[in-house]
Amino acid sequence: MSKKPTRSIKDTEAPPTPAAKAPALRKVIFISNQLLQDSENELTLEYFYHPGKGKPALFITKSNTELLEVIEFSEPKRCWLINDDVCSNGRIYMTTPFDVTFLALHHLRLHCTQKALALEDIGEPNDTSTLRLLREFVRPDEHLRCVADIKKATGMVFYKYNAKRTLAWLAIKTRRVAVKLRTIGAHCGQNSVSQNYVRGELVDETKEESDMDYLRMACDIVANYLDLDLHEELKQYLEIPDEKPLTSKKNEENGKVGKKRKSLQQLNSNDNKKIKTDATKESATEKLKNSDLLEGSPTNGGSRPNSSSSDQISPASVVEAVLTPSPIKKERILTAKEKSLAKSAKGTKSIASFFSKK
Repeated sequence: MSKKPTRSIKDTEAPPTPAAKAPALRKVIFISNQLLQDSENELTLEYFYHPGKGKPALFITKSNTELLEVIEFSEPKRCWLINDDVCSNGRIYMTTPFDVTFLALHHLRLHCTQKALALEDIGEPNDTSTLRLLREFVRPDEHLRCVADIKKATGMVFYKYNAKRTLAWLAIKTRRVAVKLRTIGAHCGQNSVSQNYVRGELVDETKEESDMDYLRMACDIVANYLDLDLHEELKQYLEIPDEKPLTSKKNEENGKVGKKRKSLQQLNSNDNKKIKTDATKESATEKLKNSDLLEGSPTNGGSRPNSSSSDQISPASVVEAVLTPSPIKKERILTAKEKSLAKSAKGTKSIASFFSKK
């Protein structure tokens, strides 16, 4: 008889699951519609040295004629939800126009302080970003005449850094920013509070900003584009004092009252101690005089001898002996845990026995 052929059972193979696509690197940037709608604008991301940050920063160049700053706002633990994807980069980028003079000012102070140079000679030959900034984006008649002395010779133009002119120009910029801060109602000063946390009815009542507060805040905003030493010179030029640490009047009054109270308590405690000791001494001497311990006491009928010997007991020592009570040691009640430890330690040697001489 022929056997039936056995069928080979094969495991059905599951179709391979497609690998999940990695989310694309996305960034959220706010930019003007005019820059995007104009097809002739060529927007390029480039790095230029930022004096306020002390390192190269990201900028957008528009058709090699205008420079836009890219401001970055980054907070920890932030992300974006874009359609069905989660963008882990929760930073926000914004573009804003600014005065190119702030970038050129750093290079003028670095190279043109002692001698006048042409724009082509400012910077190092290998630094292409500085040469591109000064040649293509800086317009000398518009950007450099406020911060430098312009000298012309043999058809060439040379520039030398002028400190007084620069500080005067920065002071004008700072005062304009201070006026803008006042007009928009920004909260300045050490007691400043975000407007989101202030009730609309009490905005005018809680504002206590002075002109110096607005000027100090404006100086800090302008200083974001300046070197550190130039920022200090600008503060001295505008006569802006340093901020004092916040100390509330209540804390000062409480501190003064606390010191007074402590001193009064110490004086009172010292007086009370003196009074108590004097009273105890007087009561003790009266008791000794009335007792039979001393010679010459009224009960003994004798007189106190004039001669003093080393064997004679002085009244002061007797008073101290009578008044100093012997300390009474109270037995401490052991806890259950201490009792069990003491019971288990019976018959064992102490640790000190191992270090004794043998």
